[in-house]
Order: sequence, then C-alpha cells, then structure tokens
Amino acid sequence: MVSRSPLPSAGLGIEIDRSVRLADEGHVLVGGCPPRAARLSAEQVSTLIRWLSGAVTGGADEGLLARGLVRAGLAHPRPRSPVPTDNVEVAVVGRAGPTALGTTLDHLVRHHPRLRPVVVGATGTEARAARDRGARVVPGPAGGVEARATALRLRSADLVALVEAGTRPAAGWLEAALGHFTDPAVAAVVPRVLSDRSHCLGHAQMTVAAVAAGRAGADRGADPAPVLPWGHGTPEQGRPGPANEHTDPLRPVPVLVLRGAVADLDPGLGAAAELDLLWRLADDGWSVRYEPRSRVWAPPTTGLGDYLRACFTSGAVAGPLARRHGRRAAGPELSRAGAAGLALAASGLPGAALAAGALGGASVMGTLMAGARTPLSDAARLAGLDLAHTVRTGTHAVRTAWWPLAAAAAVGGAAVWARGRRFGGPATGPGRVDRAGRAGRIAVTAGAALVLPHVASWHRGRGAALTGPVTWTVLGMAGDAARSLGTWWGMAQARSPAPLVPRFRPAAVSGPVPAARRTGRSARTRVRPEGKRGSRPPVSTA
Repeated sequence: MVSRSPLPSAGLGIEIDRSVRLADEGHVLVGGCPPRAARLSAEQVSTLIRWLSGAVTGGADEGLLARGLVRAGLAHPRPRSPVPTDNVEVAVVGRAGPTALGTTLDHLVRHHPRLRPVVVGATGTEARAARDRGARVVPGPAGGVEARATALRLRSADLVALVEAGTRPAAGWLEAALGHFTDPAVAAVVPRVLSDRSHCLGHAQMTVAAVAAGRAGADRGADPAPVLPWGHGTPEQGRPGPANEHTDPLRPVPVLVLRGAVADLDPGLGAAAELDLLWRLADDGWSVRYEPRSRVWAPPTTGLGDYLRACFTSGAVAGPLARRHGRRAAGPELSRAGAAGLALAASGLPGAALAAGALGGASVMGTLMAGARTPLSDAARLAGLDLAHTVRTGTHAVRTAWWPLAAAAAVGGAAVWARGRRFGGPATGPGRVDRAGRAGRIAVTAGAALVLPHVASWHRGRGAALTGPVTWTVLGMAGDAARSLGTWWGMAQARSPAPLVPRFRPAAVSGPVPAARRTGRSARTRVRPEGKRGSRPPVSTA
C-alpha cells in the first residue's frame, strides 16, 4: 500500500487541491472524489494556515498530517527548493528526423548545459545531429517501447527522464519533476505535455490540431494529481475533486521521469506499455505524480487521419490494460445512485432519473453532515458538484466506449418517434406505455450525450481554432467514434468487457483526516532486481 511514513520536510510543501473548500472556520475540509469531509483539530488548522502561506512541512506530526491529506486527495505535494540535476540521465527516443531531434537536443542543452543527453537508436543524419550537440548515441531500436526499454536498461543514473524526439522541454521542466523525488515513496512523475501550435498552420490544420489536443493529446490538465489505474481511487489513495482538471487516464505518456531501479517496460504491450508501468508502480504501493508545472511542448496532430488513428489507439489500449491488471470493472467510477440515475435517463425515464439523483444527493449530504459536522450549505454544494460530475463522467463513457449503442439509440429512437407521430402510434391507456414518446426521450438523451459535450467544449475554447461549432462538433464526434471502435477492438483482442463495466464507489466519506502511521522499522530502500516486478516503496522512520 501507499507509504504511511511522514511526508519528508526537506524541500516539499503542501498545496490544497483546487476543488477543496474550507468550512466551519477552517476546521472542515470538503472536496475530493467521492465527496469527502475531513475535520481538523485546532493545531492542524494552524498547520494548514502555515502551509497556505508557503511554509514547508516540519516535524513528524506535520509530515503525517501532510501524508494523510495527500492520501485523501485533498492536497498535493509541491516542491519548494531547486533540485540538482546531477543524478539524472535524459534519454531521447523516437524517430522524428534530424531537424526535430536537433530541436529537442538544443532545448535540453540550453536549459541544462551540464547534462549530456543519450539518444537511442539514431543512425545516419540523426546520429550526426546528436553528436554535433554533444549527445551520446547508443545502439538500439529507433523508436517505440523497445527504445525506451533500452534506455532504462543502459541507464547510468538513479533517475531517468524519457523524452520523445521532436518535443521541446520548457525551462524548469526537469527541476519541477525532480523535486518530487525528495519523497522516497515517489517512483515516477509525469510532466504536462502541451500541443505546440506556435508555428504557422493552415486553417484546416489548425482546426484539427485544436480538436486533437483535447481528444487525443497527452495533456492531462492544469491541476496536479496522483496517477491511478483507470483513474479509480483506492483505499490508500483518493482522487481529487470534480473541479480538478485531471482528465482521461488513458492519455499517452510521451515524457516521463522515473526511478530506473524500479522501472521495467513490457514491449509486448505496445502503446499501453507506459501506462502499464505507471499503474503497476501504483499497484505496488509507489506514488506516481502528475506535475503540470513541468512542461514540455509536443508537435501538434494536424492531419485528419493522424487524429483518428490517435483516437483509435487511445481506446485500443484499454483492452490489454484490463487483461494485464485483472479488473472486472475498468469503466467509469460512479456511485450506485449515480449509476442508477444514468441508467434510468438512458431508458427514457427522466423523472425517475431525477428522483435517483435527488436521493443520491441527500445521501451525500447526510454522510458529510453526520461524520464531520459539515455545514448544510457546504454539504449541498458538494452534493451538487458530485451530481454534475456524475453526469459528465457518464456522458464521457457513452461517447468513448458506448458510442455505437448510443448512436443506434439516437437514430432508432428518433425513427420510432417520427413514425408514431406520423401514423398516430399505439393507443395510450391505463397500463399501456406510450412507446413513441419514450423512444423520443431515449433519442434526445442519447443525442444530447453525443453532441452537447462538444458544443460546450467549443464554447469554452472557441479561441483555439477559427471554426464554428458545427465543424468542431463533427470532428469531435468522429474522434469519439474512432475511440469507441478502438475500445471494442481492444476488448475483442483481450477478450474482456471490463472497459465497459462501471466501478462503484462510496457515495461520500467523512470523518477525521486519514491517518498515516508511524513505523518503527529502520529506514531502508528495497530495490527490484533487474527484470523482476513487484518492488515496494521504501519505509522510512518517522
């Protein structure tokens, strides 16, 4: 399980998650997913105020409180002091051409002149471009998972940064990631990878690039978060709240910083290998962090075919991951009341769906108020946010996994409704259901789930591309169809329907801050022998 030792005080601060609010004069923290209310003592409130002022954790008691808040998904560790880069090796992998490779190396040398990057598998003009910039070229595959596995196997430092050729690391990207390794329980850090649309692109290319960045890009959002298998919370590590922008857990990982001694990639998983590695580390008890302050710019996806292939790949990795991680429910994480409400809405029963949502909200409010004495207004606000998050989660699953059935329901329901209107439909009387009306409601619900999220996305980011809502929505729906096709293809290959099955979570959690226990065992670091899995994070003395 996740480390229960205190969060180290050397260079690490604490920041409260953006979704968290202070209630009852700061004595109650409300946020997280599932909705959580944690009551603090007067001493803990004083400590929290110091952290909000920029202080680092000090002493074992504060370290235990910090670890508990991080485990609950209510806070995140934040490196405060610069970290030297002497104990890290940067490996550049991938075949992008000599110009793109030179761009990546130029940025690495500019920001870190004392580092000598390693380039895996470069030949010909690419090898010449790498050597001209002082990089070390090692033999191996030119790209893909095999090249990354080679870089990890040939590492000469404790920490390894894997960088895709063609990307542009920003200033401070490496220091922001390395700061997390002050905590010995951290095994890997995922930087934020943004789509680089600074170059002049045509209108069509800019439009595709803007849509692709949100549908199939590597950007995981502006908020820090733990990286969890399938994005599901666990008893040891909770998820941040709905306001946190941590997005699709199946997004690709082109840049990664990790401890080389505990990392091994499985080339047989192809595009899913990096996610499999991160999820295995999390399952083994290591902490894997997403750090948005560590920024890397990646070339945009500008071709329609490339965009659809990227969406297909994002869905296809779900099947192999479900088979590898042995879960029967790898779909969206929902409360039982939320799942029932979504099922009723999809069945054309909006009144029953609203009733289920109201009952679920009342259950959330009751739990928050009873366990931590949360004020009514804060409990109601958190219950409303959880309901909205449930709707967004459900529509995302419909668009990315259940797309064929949703599209069939929208078209078939509209056809039945139109036919009923035209020919009068079946008679309606006591004990009989107006099938045409219900079919129409099903069509409206399915159509809204497929279309409205794209319209809302266009409205939020309408400055990203010079296009209207129709083109934006059509491209988004095409990407959804490609991803859903990839999901079903991956399930067929893995012979597992797990990506379609929702996972149930508690409606709400309340009480004191989850305690991190001190340990009397001596400090040690257990390192996995090369080629073996199952390493556990170190246990440190409080």
